[in-house]
Amino acid sequence: MPHDCMGCAIAAKELTPIGGIITETPNFILVQDPEVPIKNFLIINSKRHLQSIAQLSPEENAELFELCYRARKALLSWGDIIDCKLIQEERSGHFHLWILPWYAWMDGEFDNSLTCVRAVMQRAHETRMTKGYLDEIIAAAEELRGMLAN
Repeated sequence: MPHDCMGCAIAAKELTPIGGIITETPNFILVQDPEVPIKNFLIINSKRHLQSIAQLSPEENAELFELCYRARKALLSWGDIIDCKLIQEERSGHFHLWILPWYAWMDGEFDNSLTCVRAVMQRAHETRMTKGYLDEIIAAAEELRGMLAN
């Protein structure tokens, strides 16, 4: 039975984001963002349907931050990432944490701040939804999968 919630569909493995599952823990799945074509824009998705980090158990919280730390450290391997924004919006229907990398193409067009995140996502939809760029996203996800398997 398909889920109405994208986060639940990812957790149930009914929806496979581009690049597939990068890694998972008992309570979380790390994937490339399924909607926004920005290489290494990672989502840590809860396997449980909840909205806020405040709803996590202490054990889940420790697991989340260990996964976030490992993913962010792995992204240091990409020399073209200027920095990353970690974002968790409680208005979302399903808990997920964004790890949004900031690239030079963004820096040239947008202020490097949270106020520009939606505009950056829109620009990515307009300019990066190409086979060549989607192939880069898949290759990056495969490389991250290998790095995080260790």
